[in-house]
Amino acid sequence: MGKSKDDRNSEVPELLRDLLITSLGTAGVKQTEIRRIVGCKMNRVNQIVKHIEQDRKRDKERRG
Repeated sequence: MGKSKDDRNSEVPELLRDLLITSLGTAGVKQTEIRRIVGCKMNRVNQIVKHIEQDRKRDKERRG
């Protein structure tokens, strides 16, 4: 069964925070600054930013 409207409304801010963390991480902002800007726990920032760093390493290896 589908999610209720209240469930979806509570997920939207969380997704927006994740997008903001992703954007700031891609822009090269330090994780401590991202945490301060977004207002979340450092663990959440680390979980998201580590994937960005892994992608950068893979792209670098593929190029040269």
